[in-house]
Amino acid sequence: MPRQAAAAQGFAVDNSTRELLKPTADLNERERAEFANVVLGSPPSHFLPADVATISAYARAVVAERRAAGELDAAPVIDGKPSPWLPVWLGQLRACTTLARRLNIGPCGRVATASKVDEVPVSFVTRASMEARRDDEPN
Repeated sequence: MPRQAAAAQGFAVDNSTRELLKPTADLNERERAEFANVVLGSPPSHFLPADVATISAYARAVVAERRAAGELDAAPVIDGKPSPWLPVWLGQLRACTTLARRLNIGPCGRVATASKVDEVPVSFVTRASMEARRDDEPN
């Protein structure tokens, strides 16, 4: 496949990279929704297309952590022993914190700047199209 020129890639007037970020095809519905939450909850130019794999891994870790937490809440002790979901939950929680730090989406990444410009709210249509996108679909 021939290389594309940088000028041929899409760009936005407001320096936003959101339009370039698509969830990977292997994400399920909940993971795509989490992917969209992360991208749309950050400043428009916070992520680059190279961050898609890390954002996808973070979305998978968050969804897996929520499932493990639910299973752990349902049965914290089984036959007098801690639930087998405890190490799963701890591992996913660690993955979430590590990836959040790598993506700079925690409290440290929200340092307010004095010259912060009012951001345009993201429309429902934009959010829905981002959650529905896949890599194998045409733009």
